[in-house]
Amino acid sequence: MTGRFAPLCGEKLTLSSSIKMVDGYTMPRFGIGAWDMRGGECKRALLTAFDKAGYRHVDTARYYGNEAACGEAVRECSVPRSELFYTTKIRPTDMGGGERTRSAIEDSLKKTGLEYLDLVLLHAPDGGKKHRLDSWATLTDLVQEGKIRSLGVSNFGPQHIQELMDSKPRLPPVCNQIECHPFFAQKELRAACDSHSIIVQAYCPLARGQYYGDATLQKVAAETGKTEAQVMLRWLIQHGIVALPKSSNPQRQVENAESLSFELSDEQMKELDALDRGDKGWVEVQTQSQHCD
Repeated sequence: MTGRFAPLCGEKLTLSSSIKMVDGYTMPRFGIGAWDMRGGECKRALLTAFDKAGYRHVDTARYYGNEAACGEAVRECSVPRSELFYTTKIRPTDMGGGERTRSAIEDSLKKTGLEYLDLVLLHAPDGGKKHRLDSWATLTDLVQEGKIRSLGVSNFGPQHIQELMDSKPRLPPVCNQIECHPFFAQKELRAACDSHSIIVQAYCPLARGQYYGDATLQKVAAETGKTEAQVMLRWLIQHGIVALPKSSNPQRQVENAESLSFELSDEQMKELDALDRGDKGWVEVQTQSQHCD
């Protein structure tokens, strides 16, 4: 399946290329993940990504413990704030709505030094229906106060998406960030998101290198003259999925971004689609939260 947000065949893409979200704002098609980067390393990596490589989209979370460094990079880089897209996620322990959720966002704003957050996600559906919906209601209040622009979810399964939509939320979710790559394609979940105009973002888009060396991956890489990583990222791009590879290596940041500059043939896409291992293909245990009640 190719999602509704897939680029047109032959469309020229850059790190500034964006997708219009259901709430009217736009999200860059490609970004950099900040997982497992800390302090000075995190700040330097993001400054390089913004100023040298041209990234305009960064993804972090309260759980990552690096919001201060991410915020410094956003504030100190040469790119205007209006051109950068900053995402964070609130932990299940921040959820439940009311003062707990509000305090989490106020803390993120204080740590980053930013006036607003472009996108805030519920990091996981853990905690039950009331926990999730109360959090969503409080986050919606914070959007209306101008502290957040857009809202989304992460690690939500089809049943969690439907639950949220059935609640008739004042603001719809713009995205669902999930583990996704050719070996864990999440077709059913992607279709559920697509039916509600919810963009799919991919964390662990390279499966942490676990599948490098796969014969099909190597074959397509050889045919295109690209790396296995670039092939995996391009597969996501052509399906209309926003890839968020993490790298603090300047050369690797550029290499990852070059996945925007070539195309896979229909036959190559089919070959990569066939690599899906279903629920045996995941590499991050958090992804199993999508099966919780």
